[in-house]
Amino acid sequence: MTAVSKSPFAALDVDRHDGLGLVLSAAMPLAVFVIANGLGQFNNVLPLFFSPLGLPGWAGAVLHLGCLPLFGVARWMVAGRGAAGQRAGWWIVALMAGTIGFPFVVAPLQPLALSMVAFALLILGLGAMIRVGQVDPKAAMVMAPGMAWMGFSAFVGLSFAAAWSPPFAVTNSQTA
Repeated sequence: MTAVSKSPFAALDVDRHDGLGLVLSAAMPLAVFVIANGLGQFNNVLPLFFSPLGLPGWAGAVLHLGCLPLFGVARWMVAGRGAAGQRAGWWIVALMAGTIGFPFVVAPLQPLALSMVAFALLILGLGAMIRVGQVDPKAAMVMAPGMAWMGFSAFVGLSFAAAWSPPFAVTNSQTA
C-alpha cells in the first residue's frame, strides 16, 4: 500500500500540458480581470476602454479583453520549455497584469499621460513577444493579434495627443 498526497488545487494547475491546462491558461487572466473589475466597482473606479472608429464602448472592451486569453495561451505554450520558457512566461504574466490594470489606471489620466502608459504597455508587450519568440515562435504568433490591437491603440492615442499638444495645438486653435 502506498500513500498518495495530492493537493485539492492540483486540478487548477495552469502549467499542466493537456486540454484542461490550455483552458485554464486562457480563462485565468479573464477571471483575474473579473476580480479586478469587482474591486474597481467597489471603489467607484470604472474601466476605460479604447473604442476607435465609432465602435461602441463594449466593442473596445471585447477587443481589449480578447487579448488576455491569447496571452494566457502563449504563456502556457512556453511554460514547459525549461528555464528560458519560464522567464518568457513571467514576461507574459507582467504583460497580462499590465493589460488587466490598464483600463483602471488610465481613467483619470490626461490624454498625453494615457497614451504614454499605452505606449509603455506596448513596449513591455513587444519585449515579452521577443522573449517568447526565442522559445517558441508559434507562441509569439498567438500573441500577435493582441499586440496589434495594443499597437493600434498606442498609435492612435499618441497621434491624438500630439495633435492637441503644443506646438501643433496652435494650428488647431486657429479655426475659431
